[in-house]
Amino acid sequence: MSRPSTRRLARWALAAMLLGGCADGALTTALDDPEGPVAPGAGGAPFDPTPPDPAARDAGARGPADDATAPPAADAGPPSPPGNDLPPFAPQAPTLHRLTLAQYRNSVRDLLGDVQVPADLEVDTPLHGFASVGASELTISPRAAEQYEAAALDLAAQALSADRRAAFTGCDAPDAACTDAFLADFARLAWRRPISPDEATLLSTLAADVGATLGDAWGGVQHAVAFVLQSPDFLFRVEVGEPDPDRPGGRRFTDHEMAARLAYLLWNTTPDADLLAAADRGELTTDAGLRAQAERLLADDRARDALRRYFAEYFNLDRLDALEKDRELFPQMSETLGASMKAEILALIDHIVFEADADFRDLLVTRDTFINDELAALYFLPPVGADAPTPVTLPADGPRAGLLTTAGVLALNAHNTVTSPTHRGKFIQNYLLCYDIPPPPPGVATSLDGVEVEGPVTTRQKLARHRSDPTCNACHRHMDPLGLALENFDAIGAWRTTESGLPIDASGELYGETFVGGLELAALLRNQDAIAECVARRLYRHANGRLEARSEQIAVRDLTEAFVEGGHRLQTLMVALVLSDGFRTTGEVER
Repeated sequence: MSRPSTRRLARWALAAMLLGGCADGALTTALDDPEGPVAPGAGGAPFDPTPPDPAARDAGARGPADDATAPPAADAGPPSPPGNDLPPFAPQAPTLHRLTLAQYRNSVRDLLGDVQVPADLEVDTPLHGFASVGASELTISPRAAEQYEAAALDLAAQALSADRRAAFTGCDAPDAACTDAFLADFARLAWRRPISPDEATLLSTLAADVGATLGDAWGGVQHAVAFVLQSPDFLFRVEVGEPDPDRPGGRRFTDHEMAARLAYLLWNTTPDADLLAAADRGELTTDAGLRAQAERLLADDRARDALRRYFAEYFNLDRLDALEKDRELFPQMSETLGASMKAEILALIDHIVFEADADFRDLLVTRDTFINDELAALYFLPPVGADAPTPVTLPADGPRAGLLTTAGVLALNAHNTVTSPTHRGKFIQNYLLCYDIPPPPPGVATSLDGVEVEGPVTTRQKLARHRSDPTCNACHRHMDPLGLALENFDAIGAWRTTESGLPIDASGELYGETFVGGLELAALLRNQDAIAECVARRLYRHANGRLEARSEQIAVRDLTEAFVEGGHRLQTLMVALVLSDGFRTTGEVER
């Protein structure tokens, strides 16, 4: 057998396992739920520009996703939280969860050590805001399968190189007894579960046969490792559950499935030996055991890395890596400024969640932040003497405090040359209040360039004329009043007091309360109940890798209440999530 034949063997094994899984389990996505997600598709339910009836919302009629009802007008009362008249909780059917690109990279490094992960892997396709949802709803393309195969062979070759194989395997020589024990243990770690005697025999036989064919026993071990790394048991989290002894007719995730769910939620990587040992002991189907492991994982630096990755997706911060602004208008713009903006926001979130373990809503109003010299210059502050994010306290009488006045949020939600109150207002509605405002209908003019004006005018004045068209006003009245509060910051996020030579009016109204500027708006937003529900809903969605169904609304409501009762602390929310039925139980496998 030649090396190409060995590669084909691995490919056929992968295909057979994939096809076998489909034939046996017919695991389907959450979109096959008979009730269906409340907001199918990428954009949620059709947009209704009419403010929802508060009474209907109190009755639990509000949809959950991105979110299925239109936001109330700025002068309407605050939205009511979902009421008690919700359908009983019922989990959705299980689905396969492919590892995201970040999870794949983290996992192979934790399993193999210091290896160079191939760069030519298929990128993630986020759905409903998160790569975890896209990875659960989309299949692997033939090209991606080939990339995984090539990556597995490359990674195995690195780990089994002559100068590393002894440390990696614990075997000084390719003695079958030693390498067979190594392969069984490696597969257990990589597949995140105990392996059967038949699986152990398969791996040892594969290593022996390929080693004999190649005339290289270590080469046989290398191909067995590659086989493990391209198996669906590694590339996917296979979660089908087991009968729940506490709920007749119900199903719960097994201890080892919970180990994987916990690790990939809180660490964004594979379970460590301690977590798998807890699963072996049956501790992850108990409240006490699950809480203990969740708190242990949250105390590890890997939890901070995972949370930064989560919020980079949540707020679309990765777009800052390629930030572009007109450099003639904004000489402050550099190749590194966007990355500096992103680093500030992520460091601030890390501080609120882990270092201070504070009320998450403080993210909107805190004067604490983390900047480097590049951002200090943009903020008209003294240099901090560092290229890395450095803690500073913003001036008490200054115009900045909290997330909405960070240059990253301001620049990300603006055009290359001018601001966009519409984009900034939409950011607040979508990502802080969880109200989805869809793209404009086809044929509707969105540019303000065509607005007829005489003499110098401000963006506020242009938008007022733009909203005179009822078609435009249906959506813009929800976004523009919020975004206009941030007009004192230009398209790169620098402070200004005039536009086109005219003074800027940053006043507005939210739920009948007036404000002037971003600081007063942020203070009003901080106390909105929708903030807590939005944060809880997004985390629930990310953790489960799918949109929540109507039958899960009570789980989201209970999670929101736990978040509020815990002082709006995000670590408390994460522990409440992993202890909830929405994270621990599953529906029947659909066949």
